[in-house]
Amino acid sequence: MNNVTTYLGRPWGKYSRAVVMQSYIDHFISPRGWIKWTASAKKPIVHRHPYFLEYKNRGPGAVTQGRVTWASLTTDPSIASTFTVRNFINGHKWIPANIPYYLDFS
Repeated sequence: MNNVTTYLGRPWGKYSRAVVMQSYIDHFISPRGWIKWTASAKKPIVHRHPYFLEYKNRGPGAVTQGRVTWASLTTDPSIASTFTVRNFINGHKWIPANIPYYLDFS
């Protein structure tokens, strides 16, 4: 994978949202982290409110120096907790008990 550039994600549409938290990110992720979606000449992409967030990741690709300026980094658990299984998808109400998952932070 030495000649492949890989990113955490890219916005698609006007109100894109992606959160990567408490994950191991390996060395092959670009230091920029995120990349803008490129539009064709026929259909331009407008990014009005992309929300890309990183929280407490680890590994060589988790270094945030060099990230794009339009993505966010937080160390505030109250911000990141809105994206836990409990708060974001109410997983405690529908995920079967025999499926392992973390309701809150791991």
